[in-house]
Parts: sequence; C-alpha cells; structure tokens
Amino acid sequence: MSKKWIITLSVLLACVSVVLILFWTLFALSSVTVQFHSTIKNLTLSENEIVKAGDFKYGSCVFFDGKKKYIRNLEKQDDEKFAYLKVLNIETVFPNRYVVHVTEREELFRAEIGGQAYILDHEFRVLKNSNNTENVIDLVGLEVNDEEIKIGDFLDIKQRGMLNFYSAMLSQNFDLSQILGKFKSITLSTYTENVTLKEYTQMTLETAQNMKMIVKNIDFALKNKMNLLFFAENELFASNFDEEGYLLNSKGEKIFFVENEDKMLVVASETDDGAFALTSAELVNMTLVVDNLTLSDYSSVGEWDITYGLMKNY
Repeated sequence: MSKKWIITLSVLLACVSVVLILFWTLFALSSVTVQFHSTIKNLTLSENEIVKAGDFKYGSCVFFDGKKKYIRNLEKQDDEKFAYLKVLNIETVFPNRYVVHVTEREELFRAEIGGQAYILDHEFRVLKNSNNTENVIDLVGLEVNDEEIKIGDFLDIKQRGMLNFYSAMLSQNFDLSQILGKFKSITLSTYTENVTLKEYTQMTLETAQNMKMIVKNIDFALKNKMNLLFFAENELFASNFDEEGYLLNSKGEKIFFVENEDKMLVVASETDDGAFALTSAELVNMTLVVDNLTLSDYSSVGEWDITYGLMKNY
C-alpha cells in the first residue's frame, strides 16, 4: 500500500474518531425530566421516583439509545404506586436531554375475577382493588388467563375483542366521560352461530337509561359495529311517532319490520311479506342487536357486511 493511501486512511480514521467522540460527549445523555399531561388524582409518584425507576443510562448517546426499554421499566414496575402511570412518549431534547411525557391512567371498568373486584383501565391494567361501581362500567363475565393477579398487572384477557372497545368508542367521538355516562354495565357471554355452529363472544351493553344493546362477535369489525349501533339507536329510539303511536324515521315515514329466521326484527319495505310497524309501547320492550353476516369458508364477508335489528327483551 502506498504512503498516500496510508495517509488518506489515517486521516479518515481520525475524522471518524473525532465524530464518535463528539457523539459520545456532546450527545451523551445528561439529564431526564418528567412532564405530566393530566390532572393527578391517584398517581402519587414524584418526578424523582419516575426518573429513578426508568433506570436511564446517563452518558449513552441519545441518537442510538433505545427508549422502549425505559418505557418497559416504568410500566412494568411491581410497585403498586406505578399502576396509574402511563408513559405517552420519551422526547429527545437536543443535544442531550430526555423529557418523559406521562399521564395518569383513567378508570374505566370494574370487573370481578376469582372473587376479587378490580378497577381496570382501557388497556386492562389493574389499577386497584375496589367494590365501588361509581364512575366506572361494571364489566361482567370477563375471563383471564392469569393465574395470579397483582395491582399493576396488564391482564391477559380471553375475550380479546374487548381490547378494541375503547378505541372503537373514541372513533365515534366519545371521550371517557361520555363513555362512562353512556353505559353502566357490559356483560360478556358466548353464543353459537346457527349456520356454522361456531362459538363467538358477544357483549350486552346496558345504558344509563336501562336500554339494552347487543353487539355480536366482538372480534370482527367492532369499530364499524359500534358505528352502526349508534346510527340505529338514533334512527329507532330517538325518532318521532305518528298520531297512532307508530315509529317514524328521520324523514317522517313509518318504519316497517319483518321477523327473520333468528326471531329478530329487521327493517323492511312496506310491501314485503309479513311487514309490520312498531308502536312506541312495543319499542321500549326491544333490545337493539348488531351482527355481521355469517362468517363461513364459502363466502367473502367484509367489515361493512353488518346488520342491525330488534329482539324482544328476555
């Protein structure tokens, strides 16, 4: 190798060394602060406790330092004081600082599991033990795979579709307070589909006004089903009635129904065989049901292939 190449490589190595030294000095993590993004009611942690629990590697380069491990450190604390802590993100403030953005987890459900009552957030993290059902939705029938449950655990729930409930409600422009004001209980159960004989999970929602709604197969198209549920509720239960007490749609036209093979009343045309109208007295004894078309191996069903109808209360 010629002297010219040796000098060139030496200069390049020197430049790389200088750049690396700069990275590990100028961009070496020097401080971590915490910013709270919600009103604090149940979270008792101080900023120092949060920073200490994160186990941040001071001196590491902020460009190459993975932040996910710090979030895991904070959200997998065994200490019950960390149960209400939710890390939104960790922001890099150049050249060498982190800001941990946190919020307080919000209580959404109360569920009884193994004889113990727990308060859970929308990610099914156990926030505390409590029998109090005020300002939370009573969640009945929740099943978990966890053999032992501790405060701060993220439950491994069997009814996986419930993990999408909160986001499905947010997509309908419901915030937490509106969700809690809308529903007082949700009951989870299973049913067998008539054609395929497959078992699915359904949820029965009871509103603050004691109205019942059923969403079948919560593992399929839940967001679209909640959209249809609230459309149907508005179309049927927030409608007007004529002088004889018959239900009218938003256009002031009488709504007709037929009974299908599942004993469910579905919207139909006045000319359909067996079509009839419902009175206000009959409507109050009905449960609103949302379902999808039959999921089989022989037909293609999309996420908008969903229907609604009414069933007599049972």
